[in-house]
Amino acid sequence: MSRMWFQKEAENWNEALPIGNGFLGAMVFGGTSLERIQINEDSVWSGGFMDRINPDAKPNLDRIRKLLADGNVREAEKLAARSMYATYPHMRHYQTLGDVWIEFTDMQGGHRLEYTKEHFPVVITEKKEVQEYQRFLDLETAVGGLSYRYGDGGHRREYFSSYPAETIVYQIQAEGQSRLNFEVSATRKDNRSGRGSSYCDGVRTLEGRTISLHGWQGGRDGIGFEMAIRVESKGGSQYSMGSRIIVEGAEKAVLYITGRTTYRSEDPHEWCMKTLSRVCEKETEELKQEHICDYQKYFQTSRLFLKAGEEQNRFPIPERLKRMREGGTDIGLVNIYYDFARYLLISSSREHSLPANLQGIWNEEFEPAWGSKYTININIEMNYWLAEKTGLSSLHMPLLEHLRNMHEHGKETAQKMYGARGFCCHHNTDIWGDCAPQDNHTSATIWPMGGAWLCLHLIEHYQYTKDEAFIREYFDILRDSILFFLDYMVQDEEGYWITGPSSSPENIYLNDKDEFGCLCMGPTMDIEILHELFSGFIQIAKELDMDEELLKEAEERLNSLPPLKIGRNGQIQEWRTDYEEIDRGHRHISQLFALYPGSQIRVDKTPQLAKAAARTLERRLESGGGHTGWSKAWIILFYARLQMGEESWQNLRELLENATLDNLFDNHPPFQIDGNFGGAAGILEMLVQDFNDEVCLLPALSDELCEGRVTGIHLKSGCIVDFEWAGKKIENIRLHGLQNGQVRFIEKDRKPVEISFQENEDKIIKF
Repeated sequence: MSRMWFQKEAENWNEALPIGNGFLGAMVFGGTSLERIQINEDSVWSGGFMDRINPDAKPNLDRIRKLLADGNVREAEKLAARSMYATYPHMRHYQTLGDVWIEFTDMQGGHRLEYTKEHFPVVITEKKEVQEYQRFLDLETAVGGLSYRYGDGGHRREYFSSYPAETIVYQIQAEGQSRLNFEVSATRKDNRSGRGSSYCDGVRTLEGRTISLHGWQGGRDGIGFEMAIRVESKGGSQYSMGSRIIVEGAEKAVLYITGRTTYRSEDPHEWCMKTLSRVCEKETEELKQEHICDYQKYFQTSRLFLKAGEEQNRFPIPERLKRMREGGTDIGLVNIYYDFARYLLISSSREHSLPANLQGIWNEEFEPAWGSKYTININIEMNYWLAEKTGLSSLHMPLLEHLRNMHEHGKETAQKMYGARGFCCHHNTDIWGDCAPQDNHTSATIWPMGGAWLCLHLIEHYQYTKDEAFIREYFDILRDSILFFLDYMVQDEEGYWITGPSSSPENIYLNDKDEFGCLCMGPTMDIEILHELFSGFIQIAKELDMDEELLKEAEERLNSLPPLKIGRNGQIQEWRTDYEEIDRGHRHISQLFALYPGSQIRVDKTPQLAKAAARTLERRLESGGGHTGWSKAWIILFYARLQMGEESWQNLRELLENATLDNLFDNHPPFQIDGNFGGAAGILEMLVQDFNDEVCLLPALSDELCEGRVTGIHLKSGCIVDFEWAGKKIENIRLHGLQNGQVRFIEKDRKPVEISFQENEDKIIKF
């Protein structure tokens, strides 16, 4: 069983447990005297769309390029800041919907008076002592809960966020001689000490059993929202007073929580009331079973079972992390970490939801770090690296559907800023698909590659699913990305086609004039992304006999991209010129995009570049690189692609030891979900690497992971494989054909195995 458990209630948000159904999420604290359920709805953002494109961008584009070509980086960056940064720097950002509070009055003891450092008196409510406290999150059912005893009674609670019911269900059961006595309230306010601002237009109770919290974010042209909580109790009494619902002497109670915004519904209040009425017609056990059935059709598509000792299961998650930090090994925790990542993806990205943002859907703040937006110079892409290979293609769709939302804004950005056809986006976007440059940081803002990178996800989805109807529907976006770069790129003095002005996210170089610089022409990552974009477009256009004229132009441009270079320190060059880095341990390692998620650099195909990639990683790590969670996850993937198993394992250990919070959330810091997804993708990449019709098995297996089993791995060749290994060797492979095809399996120190398969055919290959 894949189960996370804890021996104490959460003292802060980073210890609470996440639940979600793609649209509606919560962080549950598990409090005994005061329970906090922090609620998110994926479309609660700070306001409506803004036209932010700087009208001076296009008239100054050639001048900026000339300054960069002449080595006048300071003047180029000054002009770019004035003419290319958006007229209003910041996009809309993600926000919390609010909090549901349950105050258990029978769990409160006495009161005492304390004084703050500022000598303000504060009344402290003491809690009754509880025994046998345990809270948990079952990753196989997506059900959480807690239990505890006090005196001659106790409480048992269970909760889940149901996709079919569109509601969070929170059930409380009294045990023994105890009864339930509690008050329910709702707020949308800053919960930090000394802050009292509320961010809603009102809270009210309806018919003694429903609380309605509502308001508008960004005025009537922004986003209107509603959070509704219905309380149903058995035994005792229930009534409302003010904006609270009070339950006294009950045996059992259920809270049903839902939320909606004007992004999806004209009348969020009406939608919430209808949803709650529909849900309350069913028994909670029926709702629970519907939820589990819905969840498991995703969770069970693919599983990983690394051989692990059972003795570790008797320790709570924080203790297991502590033991790893002290040098212990806990393979069972790796299994849980992997399952947790898949749980988070299923819980934060569902059919027709918005894509998972920097925090999935879990955010308690009104002004979160980096706006909790869609940062697309790696972070949101990393959120979905696990999806296709583990059979979660339908959960990849929210990202691709959002790309459709970005398309029109991206065409306007391409034309107004660059005088180009097609569409582009910079390093961020928001709920409205804003494609103009975000913020005013020279190292990141002017980077028009975000749309191109997202188009690689269109290509990947098609490669895995072979869904011709899908790619024909989305082909215009892919075509428009190609058109943009055909117009936007310029030729350098050697005749190669390069990008610019651009940057290598989010790094700084030292040029020949001893000037710091970020803007440049033709950074390596741009070229690597375009190699994948043009290659993928060409493959699809040929397969589907589409756009022959554009196909010819794309082939010419692909063949005229500059080659990757090895610098004076034996590293992959990050810029066209072999500049020195200001921060050698920088968190971004953009020049290795060609290693992962790209595939231009391969140990077996380009050994010299692979050696230079390894040297690049050495230099980064020697200088303190990999210090953020997502960066450490990317490093695991790099070493896996280099077939360096022990290095992959060591960086996985460091991800768990140094960048993982006690509830297993990734710690950037602060919490950022990409590291969870990237870390799990790294574990899988150590076991199987898919290069279309050629698949590497156990390419980067460490001694610690010498035995295990994986199921439900989808391959681009059109089949699903399960395999087991022991002694670091494959024992057997089970293959199921999704279509007619063939695949070549490669395992170290063994002769490659070529297998043909038919649609719906099952095969077993023994070694």
